[in-house]
Amino acid sequence: MQHKRSLRRYAAGFLRRFLEALGVLAVVGGALALFAPDLLKDQWWLLGLAGLLGVGWAVFSLRQKEPQQSFPSENVTIRLVAGDVFAQNASVVIGMTTTFDTEPGIIENTSVQGSLLRTIYGESQSRLDAALEAALVGAAKVGRIAKPGKTDVYPLGTVAVLPGLGNTQYYCVAYTTMDEHNRAQGTIRGILYSLDSVWDAADRHINGEQICVPLIGQGQSRIPELTAEVAVRLIAFSFLLRSRRGRFSKELRIVIHPNEIGKIDQAEFQAFLRSLVAG
Repeated sequence: MQHKRSLRRYAAGFLRRFLEALGVLAVVGGALALFAPDLLKDQWWLLGLAGLLGVGWAVFSLRQKEPQQSFPSENVTIRLVAGDVFAQNASVVIGMTTTFDTEPGIIENTSVQGSLLRTIYGESQSRLDAALEAALVGAAKVGRIAKPGKTDVYPLGTVAVLPGLGNTQYYCVAYTTMDEHNRAQGTIRGILYSLDSVWDAADRHINGEQICVPLIGQGQSRIPELTAEVAVRLIAFSFLLRSRRGRFSKELRIVIHPNEIGKIDQAEFQAFLRSLVAG
């Protein structure tokens, strides 16, 4: 289904750019005909050439280039890349629930949190739990919930900062709630609030270094209105707004798994980033 949507989107973009190219060529041809009316007479081969040029321009302009935009006023850069978020040599934001559950079966093995457990903690749940417990010392709890797994509930937006190698850190943020059946639920407002909490935590910890954010609000988060394209715009906009209040990171890197990158119209996202540059 996603592949079909991507093909339809590509076809629509191709047709639009093809017609734009023909329009430009028609204007050029009209200008030539105005000043040299006999120059194009009976030159039917030019129609074929115009078609080829239109196709060439459409293909060229639709090349999938990784979006990147500098914001001089804020002195920051926003990039979107396809790859492994844990291979970026930078701090990473990890979405969790307000109970900070880590148990496989409760947490999807294919999620970013599942990758954190495998890649960084060698599938040792006890090590990850110990790191989270240490990071949450002093954090207020708002109650308990009767369910399998962890039962202590922390406020939405709570951030547990886990140490990594060198300056790398992992910002585990509670951006969804968990019910008694271990079903995670979230809202766009909750994600915005939680991102603000992450930026504040990063301001205290990373000393201006890059920060990576994966595609949030998908999968078990159960936020149907938050599509992949809305999510990347939300992340970028939130980061830029916080940077305008005070620079805390020189670069936001939104990292999308290669299997998911087709969900993003990269040309449109680049246009969105350009629209955010202060005039």
